[in-house]
Amino acid sequence: MKFISKKYVNLGFILIVLFGITLVGGFIKRPLFFIAAIFILSYIVLDRKKLRCPNCGGFENLDRLMYAKNHVFHCMHCGEKINIK
Repeated sequence: MKFISKKYVNLGFILIVLFGITLVGGFIKRPLFFIAAIFILSYIVLDRKKLRCPNCGGFENLDRLMYAKNHVFHCMHCGEKINIK
């Protein structure tokens, strides 16, 4: 059975939080903007490779995947259940 790893969902959440923190810090110290760019690019790569529907390859939002960790959730594109383990 196909599934999305809980590790990748948590990593995506951490990358988005770090992006937000460094983006706000970038207004105080300019070099933090470059670090924020690295975090957002890392999230984009993770999203395109690992955070897609395992059945149809459709895009799902990170907040929906966070919800799917503890609840039953179906893909918005194909209607199949998304398993997160």
